[in-house]
Amino acid sequence: MIFILKLTINMELIDTPNPNAKKIETDVQDEEIVNNLNNIDGVSSVFLGPDFITITKYESFSWELITQDIINIFDKL
Repeated sequence: MIFILKLTINMELIDTPNPNAKKIETDVQDEEIVNNLNNIDGVSSVFLGPDFITITKYESFSWELITQDIINIFDKL
């Protein structure tokens, strides 16, 4: 008998005072995720905190263009 366990990670993009930055509250502490987020077209920086990640985008990009790429990265965990 084989059991497969898939963990679901809940994530939500939270507005910050900076309209070009969003916060994700998460316990995920993985440099690979930070690298993948940094590689999204339109993302200018990613900050990894103890229980959150802050993603900052270039002003010329909209969150609608970036959000699905962010979700796809977390779905692969």
